[in-house]
Amino acid sequence: MNKIFFKISKEYKNMTLGLTRVSKFLESIGNPQDNLNTIHIAGTNGKGSTATFISEILIAAGYKTALYTSPHLINITERFKINGINITERNFSILEKKFLSKALYYKVSYFEYLTVLAFFYFKTQKVDIAIIETGLGGRLDATNIIEKKICCIITSISKEHQEILGNTIEDITSEKAGIIKKDAHVICGELPKRSILHLKKIYNKKIYMYGYDFKVINDRYNKLLYTQTFDYIDNSNKFKNMEISLLGIHQNINASMAIFATKLLKKNGYILTEKHIRYGIKNAVWPGRFEIKRVSIYNKVNEFIIDGAHNIEGINAFIKTFKRFDFSHKKRTFIFSVVENKNYEDMIKIMIPFIKRVILLNIKNERIVPSIILKKIFLKHIAKKRIYICNSLDNVYNILDTNEIVTVIGSLYLVGKVLNFIKLNSKNIY
Repeated sequence: MNKIFFKISKEYKNMTLGLTRVSKFLESIGNPQDNLNTIHIAGTNGKGSTATFISEILIAAGYKTALYTSPHLINITERFKINGINITERNFSILEKKFLSKALYYKVSYFEYLTVLAFFYFKTQKVDIAIIETGLGGRLDATNIIEKKICCIITSISKEHQEILGNTIEDITSEKAGIIKKDAHVICGELPKRSILHLKKIYNKKIYMYGYDFKVINDRYNKLLYTQTFDYIDNSNKFKNMEISLLGIHQNINASMAIFATKLLKKNGYILTEKHIRYGIKNAVWPGRFEIKRVSIYNKVNEFIIDGAHNIEGINAFIKTFKRFDFSHKKRTFIFSVVENKNYEDMIKIMIPFIKRVILLNIKNERIVPSIILKKIFLKHIAKKRIYICNSLDNVYNILDTNEIVTVIGSLYLVGKVLNFIKLNSKNIY
């Protein structure tokens, strides 16, 4: 991205939340979002996976499908996909230059700017449908400028970004549910009981809930092939032996939301068959979410478990999957970093029983908690000799033993760095 805009976006990152700036920006370029049929997804965790499952189903059915997600792991072009393919760097650069002056004029944030680019790009590419993931919250998120929504999905709710979204589950539920527009269907994942009661209280409409209107049964998994299967059931469908490659019980739930969404899409004229659904959820790939890579780097062969779990709910889901696939039978090396607005002391407490040693990677990002602070917390639980601080992934490799299983967790910034390092240096074994 243009260095000038990086400077501006940083300057305005803490500006007051609201849709005024992005609304004026979009109006000045003809409101491209009004030409899009959308599925809008909010939630604490699971947004990207659920969006990808839906996208792959629609692609399998032959629809030109746009996908807007955040953050990116390696390259900003990952955020803008059509039919699963990132926007080219050339096309992104053209968009960026086209609207940079307006971005500066309307003083939009970094995320607002990217959202405008996404809407314009998807409109000009004449997509059949766009799946849009919120950045933070929902009600005041830049993506919520969209009015034309086929359905809204709330994947999960737990306490996060409380300084912005509120201190109670009810407050956070209200903020995320702010994406719900009057004509849209609403699908919810496995939410806290307090969230469900609050949603029913504030919305006088049908809300389709996981566990009530649809659910996963007969969950099964293969420890050797790293696959999962389940049966899906709702009031009119039962699909047996649905296979997914994304690992974790929570991914079954995310896939079930995607499957139920197809029912609502059919009501809106989309032609989607069981074959499309099966193919789509089986082939969905979402990097950095319990992703297992066996690689050879610097003559060392290692298996990496790479997971972008960056809050309490995510860490708990990770540990369940870690146990399920038998990685927890012995303590492992963990590479860890975390951003400052997370409850990282509790995250560390949850992981401690599974840690043989921890490597804290210094990452040049003002949001990342300094490794020296994290070390002090780890020292409350494990011996000093089991804690390492490294300035680079090359340094990390000096510590790792060959053939050991290594867990990378805690921050998507860390996940992106590790995936890029593997991409540049490894001989992938599988």
